[in-house]
Amino acid sequence: MSRVKLMSALAFDLQTLAESGAADPVLKVLGELPGHAQPFGVNRVYKGPQGVYEEVLAIADPEGTIIWESAPRVIELRGMMFEDLFRREVRDTLPVTSLGEHTLVLYLDGQLAGRVPLFIEAPQSVHADGVLLDAAEVALKKGSLCWLTIPQPDGGEVVRPAWYVQQGKKLFVVKGDGEQELPGIESAATVEVTVKSKDIKATIGTLVADVRRVTDEAEFERIAALGLGTRLNLPDGDGALARWKDTATIVELSPRG
Repeated sequence: MSRVKLMSALAFDLQTLAESGAADPVLKVLGELPGHAQPFGVNRVYKGPQGVYEEVLAIADPEGTIIWESAPRVIELRGMMFEDLFRREVRDTLPVTSLGEHTLVLYLDGQLAGRVPLFIEAPQSVHADGVLLDAAEVALKKGSLCWLTIPQPDGGEVVRPAWYVQQGKKLFVVKGDGEQELPGIESAATVEVTVKSKDIKATIGTLVADVRRVTDEAEFERIAALGLGTRLNLPDGDGALARWKDTATIVELSPRG
């Protein structure tokens, strides 16, 4: 059994996949917590010796307590030359009491095959306040880019990747000649900030952020100096600080929790 390797695994909300085509590692709960997860799918890929194996899937809450376990099913691997994909839809009752990070656990022939992170989303729950914000803050510390949805004067919107300077839960972005194009961001009241996990390369969530243009000279210089260590491949190195003071705009984004 030790030679069977879990190449990847993902549990995801089936309705979200049908509506958006995105299979993010999120289970959804409608209404208030405690509640029950909506139907979800589990995709996993194994690589190992040819043969038949008994598979059991489980989900553990943040304390490590198993809150759901599948009935055993037999899967067959084709051999070490292949990566075998298996799909399963789950419509069992899965009780959820916490919005903390859960874990998808996979067993083959009674032995642990792997564990992967799993997030809970309960948009209608008042208990969700602050949880996404905290998760986003952690993910932003590990990453270097977020995605901004910026409203436009004509009623439309544009989506742009953006590097940032992080100060707690707040982000600061630099716009200007030779820098990232963020059309109209300094004039917007709010933008949407989409945060992705660098570890699992999936979306954590989207937050609405209030926009404030940095006009105080001392604050501008402080954030710009921090940005020198964040901005990759600066053509003018430390000289960018003077260029930003002449041509750039710095905007503060304060996500709402």
